[in-house]
Amino acid sequence: MNHKEIERWHRLRNIKKASQVFVLATVLLLASGYAVSWYFHEVPEFSVPPALQGSGMRIDNFSYSSPGARPWELKAHTALVSENLDNVSLIKPKVLYRGGRGGEIFLSAESGKLDKNSRNVLAKGDVTVTYRDLLFTAGHIDYSDQTKIAETSSSVALDGGDLRVTGKGLKLSIENEEMVIEHDVKACISNVHIVGPKGKLPL
Repeated sequence: MNHKEIERWHRLRNIKKASQVFVLATVLLLASGYAVSWYFHEVPEFSVPPALQGSGMRIDNFSYSSPGARPWELKAHTALVSENLDNVSLIKPKVLYRGGRGGEIFLSAESGKLDKNSRNVLAKGDVTVTYRDLLFTAGHIDYSDQTKIAETSSSVALDGGDLRVTGKGLKLSIENEEMVIEHDVKACISNVHIVGPKGKLPL
């Protein structure tokens, strides 16, 4: 092998190494670009709750107390306050109402809305209302601060231990601490003791 052939062999080997380095760099660059693109553009839409999509100010561990002689208290896992500060979308809201007779009424739901002008509350999704030893469940419920009444047209169920009632439509007076199931009422009472004439059932 003469001197020229040796030089040509070295040039070919260097060109081969350079080609390998170029191919490797290209592969790494493409992989990095794909990873960055996936990280910034492939975040699933459901990572932000639908109730919190839109413009406004997001607040975690949101709390609100209504004004008045008998204030009620609202807390939520997360809230989105509108730009005019009047409407609040809620995730996992919980409300404590104080009845006119000293009782406490607890409401919780998956989501809801608060109108800060009227102080009305809409709760929906696995709504539960707890009062003393009674537990009401419903699909949604609306509370009017003007009338102090919470009501729904959805199917409802009441669980009071030995008492189970189902029906459709519920009207709850916060002031009087009275609850009325309005339609298609069915009741089941268990563990009832026999009582004498004019006696009362031990409910």
